[in-house]
Formats: sequence, structure tokens, C-alpha cells
Amino acid sequence: MDELSANSPAGPEGSEVASASALESYAWPLVALVLVILPQVLVPARMRLGPPSIVPIIEAAVVLVLLAVAAKPGPVPRAARPLVLSLFGALLLANALAAVRLVALVLHGSLDSGAPLTVGRLLVAGAIVLVTNIVTFGLVYWQVDGGGPGGRLIHAAPYPDFQFPQTATEGLSPPDWQPRFPDHLYLSFTNVVAFSPTDTLPLTIRVKGLMALQSVISLAVLVVVLARVINILPS
Repeated sequence: MDELSANSPAGPEGSEVASASALESYAWPLVALVLVILPQVLVPARMRLGPPSIVPIIEAAVVLVLLAVAAKPGPVPRAARPLVLSLFGALLLANALAAVRLVALVLHGSLDSGAPLTVGRLLVAGAIVLVTNIVTFGLVYWQVDGGGPGGRLIHAAPYPDFQFPQTATEGLSPPDWQPRFPDHLYLSFTNVVAFSPTDTLPLTIRVKGLMALQSVISLAVLVVVLARVINILPS
């Protein structure tokens, strides 16, 4: 389940790059995705406001495909990266649609069945959408940044998409340091709670656009859901 080096450059230089940093595993991204799916499935129906059932179905399909790709013996081939990016794009779209549905239901003031909204339903739904937002965008950042986890090792992209503190200042990390999934997940978390990067700078237009989209989703959910919760709570 380790990330790829099938197209790593031959010769001493390519070997040195490949050996300098261990190839990154798909294990933690898959674990994070599974942990996001479980609450969507296990939360009782009476407490569930969203997302619609199609979202966990899409997420489960992505997990199965990623398992099939990563479980093959040897490193994950670079040819699989377009498929992985497409799967993560489907996750991003599904989460955005779930957020839109949640905001629409809150603005409508009741469920599709006509049942009134409750504080518990609102808080659970908002938490699920926001946590899914964090993990989904963390996966996208991890796979896009600098050509993906394998591309960063062999310098497939001429420039990185993010500047992490470890790459900006000498002495904070080993010379061969490369960001891994937890770094991109933390970046995603800070973008949701602060609506901006904290210690990591976006450098390219594509990741700036992705971070703007993530902030808009989280801001809409937080503002609408919290405003409704405050309105429902007794004064």
C-alpha cells in the first residue's frame, strides 16, 4: 500500500531520492475516509439531517476502489493518479452537495417530511458535513500538491502547490523532508476553523481556488446552522 515509484528516474540520483524518504502509504487516508463514513451510517435516523444517502455510498465506493488500487503488490503506479484524483473530485462534489442540501433544509425550516428541526439534528448534521469537508479537502490537497505523494519524492512537478514551514526555513526538518497526509489534513482543518491558512501558504491558483471553495462551504454551514440553533434555543 505504499505510494509509487514505478516511474522513478533511473540512476544514482533517482535511487538517492527514492531512498531519502520512505514511500508514503495509503493506509491513513483510507482510515480517515472510513472514520468519516461511519457516523453517516451509524447515527440513528431520528438524529440524522444529512447528508443524503448517496454521499456515504459514493464515499464507500471510493474506499473500495482505493483499496483495490493500493492492495496490489508493489508500489502504486503513477498511472493510477488520474483515477485517484477523479475519485477525490467525486468526494468533493458529494460533500458540496450535502452542504447545499443542509443549508437549504435549514433555511426551509423543516425536514422534507415536515418534521421540525431540532438542535440535536442540526448540530449532528453540521458536524458531519464539516468533518467530511476537512477530510475530503485534506485528501485532495495531499494528492494535488507537487504531483501527489509519489511526485513529490521524484520532483515530478516543477514547483510545489503549498509552502510548508519546514521547506521555508533551514534547520526545522531534515533536508529531504516532504509533506505527508497528516500535514495536508492539518492544513485542511485550519482552513475550516480559521477560514485561512495558518502556517502553510498556498502558492498556485488551483489550490487557492480549492481553499476558497472549502472556506465558503464551511462558512455557509457554520453561519446558517449556528444561527438556526441560537434561534431554537430558549432565551
